[in-house]
Amino acid sequence: MVNKTALVSSLASLGIALGIASGQAVAQMSSEQMQHSKTEQKSQFRRIEQPLWSKSAVTVGGLGLIGLELWWFLLSKSKSQQAKINQGIQESNITVDGGYEPSRIVVNTGQRVRLNFLRRDPSSCLEEVRLPDFHIAQNLPLNQVTPIEFTPDKPGTYEFTCGMNMFRGAIEVLSADSTPVATPTTTAQPTHHTEPEFSTNVESAIVATSTLAGIQEATVTVEKGYQPERVIVEAGQRVRLHFQRYSPNKCFDKLLIPDFNLAVELTPNQTTTVEFTPKIPGEYEFTCGMKMYRGVIEVQASSVANDGKVSAFSTYKHNH
Repeated sequence: MVNKTALVSSLASLGIALGIASGQAVAQMSSEQMQHSKTEQKSQFRRIEQPLWSKSAVTVGGLGLIGLELWWFLLSKSKSQQAKINQGIQESNITVDGGYEPSRIVVNTGQRVRLNFLRRDPSSCLEEVRLPDFHIAQNLPLNQVTPIEFTPDKPGTYEFTCGMNMFRGAIEVLSADSTPVATPTTTAQPTHHTEPEFSTNVESAIVATSTLAGIQEATVTVEKGYQPERVIVEAGQRVRLHFQRYSPNKCFDKLLIPDFNLAVELTPNQTTTVEFTPKIPGEYEFTCGMKMYRGVIEVQASSVANDGKVSAFSTYKHNH
């Protein structure tokens, strides 16, 4: 009788031998196939000589595209328009549609300028136009003409932009005889923090103090917001607000008072003064450049009526 153990051992040995042999054969075949495949791939990629005219056309086309890009970004000039004189005012119409058309307005110094912005584009970026050098920030209602007036007192080029600084234009002011106009003044402040000269309450409000020159003055500290958050003045009298900025927050780099067309840069550890004359009683908002922090200018009716009687404004001021 055949030994089963020996038979199983023999079959196992034969299987292992066949496996090793077949593995070597497969490895050899794979190696040959890979070499053959590489040879075929090498034979597939052959250099094709192009005619000289084709090479020249490609080179000239590439240089042309490069030149066009350089001209577009560096040498192309924006469309310019000379403002027209209308009843002593330099006037120009600007269409707001995917940008500003025209994008450059030429005016003279020392003469009132009126820019009529007609907004056609519904983009939220173009909802507002800013002229930082003239401290103007103005909302532009859709499909309406919004006039903006100012008087340039120095020659130069002054930029105007949309609210997000994506679209830009320029006002080119040519030299002419002119008289200076009032601009916000900036004076250095000590680097240490001093206590503000007002008391805070739940509403954080202050009533402006009238100077001998008849100007209503108040100081607002800019640190973690505006303190006080509410400044109370009366209509028909010049207002002078001193903004003392201590916060390094980038949002406070700019102060916006849109109802009085003011957009002013605030420098850290300095006081920036703005002036305006409110004519109509009401509440007028001021904000930081990103509109994250807000305050209110409360304009009340004049304290002295025509008959010399004191109004409720003086009573409020006396009680507070």
